Amino acid sequence: MIFTTQKQVRFHHCDPAGIVFYPQFLYLLHEVQEDFLLHIGFAQHTLIAGDHGLPIVDLKTKFLGMCRYGDELTMTLALTRIGHASIGMHYQIFGRPSAPGQTPPLRLSARSVVVYATLSSSQPARIPDDLRSALAPYLQNTPGNK
Repeated sequence: MIFTTQKQVRFHHCDPAGIVFYPQFLYLLHEVQEDFLLHIGFAQHTLIAGDHGLPIVDLKTKFLGMCRYGDELTMTLALTRIGHASIGMHYQIFGRPSAPGQTPPLRLSARSVVVYATLSSSQPARIPDDLRSALAPYLQNTPGNK
């Protein structure tokens, strides 16, 4: 499965020209991660209250097109790996098609690795079985996901 959510580009995402300022994409990607965790029943604020989190340890991003103030974005998240303590994530951000029936343009593609960690010790921890089970349906077993 692929998790999908919609976001609208807001004024605070943009530079003075009305184009999403590139660091703001990282905020959007994190929002998708939080939305995904909530969707699978593991709200990030609950994890944090239990002294656990999913800090990012690696991120690779390809900026493929501009997003502008007011744009409706479709954002997706699929998992590329579920390890002992780490999770590989693949994000895509699509703009609105220019005409009905056309494929939405890909604006950004990113891959990250997050680590399930105990926050008080800043140490990786084994992903609990219940979280692992909730993540599993989103694992994409395709050749490009290594």
